[in-house]
Formats: sequence, structure tokens, C-alpha cells
Amino acid sequence: MQDFLQNPIARDAVLTAVVLLAILVITFLAKRLARSTLDSPERIFRATRTTRRFGLLVAIVALILIWSPGFGDLFTLLTVIGAGMAIALREVLLAVAGWMRVTLLSEYHHGDRIEVNGVRGDVVDVRVMRTTLMEIGGWVDNDQSTGRLVHVPNSWILEYPVYNYTGTFKFIWNELPIVVTFRSDWRAAREIMLKYATESAEIVEQQARKEIKAMSREYLIHYSILTPFVYVRVVENGVELTLRYLCEAQKRRGSEHALNLLILDDIREHPDIEFAYSMVGLFPPETKQFGPVPGSDERAKGGMGFGGRTQDESTRRQPDQ
Repeated sequence: MQDFLQNPIARDAVLTAVVLLAILVITFLAKRLARSTLDSPERIFRATRTTRRFGLLVAIVALILIWSPGFGDLFTLLTVIGAGMAIALREVLLAVAGWMRVTLLSEYHHGDRIEVNGVRGDVVDVRVMRTTLMEIGGWVDNDQSTGRLVHVPNSWILEYPVYNYTGTFKFIWNELPIVVTFRSDWRAAREIMLKYATESAEIVEQQARKEIKAMSREYLIHYSILTPFVYVRVVENGVELTLRYLCEAQKRRGSEHALNLLILDDIREHPDIEFAYSMVGLFPPETKQFGPVPGSDERAKGGMGFGGRTQDESTRRQPDQ
């Protein structure tokens, strides 16, 4: 046994095993202590992650010190190791560099909604080699979760733009378009859309102004108008009304759903508004393009069906086959 320990390689191997075993035991005990003393799941997660990273760093430093020929040759050893790693482990090094960028520059944090290289999701974990997202989009409309976890290599942070939906400013501009026929009262439809969007935007606007003020200290950003607005544009089959309003990034679909319900209910009761869609219309030559909606008088008296057409008009206007 004494002869075995006198061999430098064998002695270093035993010392390496002892050091690694000690680091594993200390790390395991530190994790157990964190789980037993901390009550918040988020604090437990951060403590165990920090412990694991610190143990890995100590293990790497210990291995370098044990296996280096001497302190004088340490720089040479590190140079040779670095050159070899740069050639053979390019993707790994890029991932580590990306992790350092995320950690030091705070590109994003846990809970942020980001998009990188076409992958969108909420950040649930950030490790040295990868970032884990709870995917949104995919086969699910708008920005709701699919239930899948996506592991994104941290090297993407250096190669592709990173879109952060909630990093500093937690609100986004959303647009809700509808198209009404030319003969519809599009001004009334515009007022309906503005009315409901303005009612729901008061609280959001107050919160957004506070965040913009804080964000302007770091970025050259100036938003003067945060109130909803409806843009009007003439398209092929009618007048397009596009409601542009501010909403929370992670509640975009919910806000759009609520506004659609209110707008549809109100337009349903308005006799001079009808939605435009692809169809073939047969009307007498004297019919004016910007005249009243055919049958609006009857619908105003209670004979209106949703969609803005009387029974007589429905027989004259058939969908394109």
C-alpha cells in the first residue's frame, strides 16, 4: 500500500477520488438542509441550483490543482487544455458563454416570456448548458401554453436575437381587426370598439406608465400615447377596423376574448352594421354601395338575425361555391 501511494499518479488519483467524494457529500447535505429549512419552492430551487453550481466549480479547480505538474506549469497546462477544448467542444463553450451572458447581463430571468430562433415560451429553468422553456404557441392559437418543455441551448443567445416579452416592460401592443361592409355604419362600429377598449385600458395604462418611467432610465424609450386607437382602412371586401390596445403580454388571448364578446354583443344589436366576408352578392343596379344596409329597418323592428341579413336578402345573396 505504501509503495502504491508513493506513485505520483496513484496518489493523485486517490486524492481526486477523496476530493470529489467530499464535494458530493457536502453538496448533498447542503441540498437536504435547504429543503428542510426553506419553505418557498422558488427559494429552494435557487438554493439547490447555486449549491450544485458551486460544487461543480470547486471540483474543477481542485482537479486542476491536483493534476497540474506545478504552479509554474499551470498556465501552460491551462493553455493546452483551452486550445483542445476550443477545437473539440465549440458548441459547449458557446453554451457556457451564453449562460455567462444571461447571468451577468440579465438577458432574462425565471418567469420571463421570451422568443429565440422561432421558439417561444416562459423561462422555467436556466442551467449552464441550456435554458428550459414552457412552450407557447405551436398548434395552440395565440400565446397559450402547449404543455411541452423545450430545452434551448444557451449558444443560441449568441447566435440569434432574443425577444423578451416581459423583461422590463410587461405590456405589449395587440391588434384586433374586424371588417364591415361598405354600406355599414363603420363610424358606429369604430366607436363601439373604442368604448370597450378604453374601459378596460384605464388600469393597464397606469401600470404601464410606471414601468415606462422606470425603463426610460436604462433605455431611450418614450411612449406618449398609451390609449387605445382604431385604425380605418379600405380593403377589398369592406372597411377594416383595427383596434390597437395595450395589454399584459401573458394575458393577450384573454383580453382579446373579452373584447370580442363585448363588441359582438353590441354590434348584434346595431341594425346598420354587418360583417363583411367572401360572398357573391346580387343586387338591383340602382342599389347604392354606401347606402343603408338592406333590411335594416325590418331588423330594427325586431326581425333581425345575427349577421345583418333579412330572410329575403339571404335568398338573394348566396355564398360563392
